[in-house]
Amino acid sequence: MQVREGSAFVEKNLTGAMVYEIILDSKQKEGIKEPAFLNTIVRFEDDLNAHFGTIRFTTSLKDIIVKMQMTLNKNSAQAIPQDKNLIAQYLLLYSMSLPQGMEINDKIDTNEQFLRLSINANLTDTSKELEMIAWIKEWWQTNTKYSADVQGQSAIFAYMQSSVTDTLLVSIFVTLLMVTVFMLFIFKNLRMLWLFIVPNIAPILLVAGVMGYMGINIDLGVAISAAVILGIAVDDTIHFFSKYFEAIKTKTFEQSIDYVISHSANAMLLTTFILSLTFSLFLFSDFIPNVNFAIVSVSALNLALLFDLVLLPALLSLFHKTK
Repeated sequence: MQVREGSAFVEKNLTGAMVYEIILDSKQKEGIKEPAFLNTIVRFEDDLNAHFGTIRFTTSLKDIIVKMQMTLNKNSAQAIPQDKNLIAQYLLLYSMSLPQGMEINDKIDTNEQFLRLSINANLTDTSKELEMIAWIKEWWQTNTKYSADVQGQSAIFAYMQSSVTDTLLVSIFVTLLMVTVFMLFIFKNLRMLWLFIVPNIAPILLVAGVMGYMGINIDLGVAISAAVILGIAVDDTIHFFSKYFEAIKTKTFEQSIDYVISHSANAMLLTTFILSLTFSLFLFSDFIPNVNFAIVSVSALNLALLFDLVLLPALLSLFHKTK
């Protein structure tokens, strides 16, 4: 929370808190000195600011060249010199004017083919970050003969968030599929497989739906909690079904449900209570993913328990009547 408040303060009083580093490839040695390349950067910055209102400013070696052009040629009508040699002289003059120990190697590579363009932007959600990154790459690919790659800490976190979400969905699907196969192997009842799947996947879907409605992003803590929830929900469901199949051999359906509740409910309640109490300790953390992990885990664990003790018997009752 303190980091978020600090970022909001910086954004309000100083500048944007998000920094993206764009690596522009001029496609040739000393290509960053070409007037056409520098004019393309000017055109890109105009389109970027027009398309995204969160951009605070952009900076690159191009700005230094423009400033030197305005300083040394005040009567010039062009911000970018149209002579490659003149641009090279500006860069040489600027390099020689820097204090000892400072160079321009953090802005260009040694072959002067790649140029670094920094973008400073306001805080936004990951989907809009990825939209901007995709737009930047597509703009350079579609409108120019050059190419661009977006890097930097902000971009890395955006990529990571997308990867976490995709991996989460794949992991849940694969895990549920494997557990379902094992359940089929253990209980040997294909018709009841859907009864096993619903109570396990419903808590995750419900919590994910509420998070989407409230605009809460899926971060690392939420991704981890999904695996924990699924594991515990599956454990409770297996415990429920094992007692149910044990009782249904000699008892009626109603007696079997009573047997399951009397022999399994206490263990399931105690497991959920202990885990919920333990995970609740993360609520006092200053690290937001830990807080999200606690909220999602505790909520979903209790939903999973509710589904196992209330929804699952109701579904079994429907299945028993239609059988």
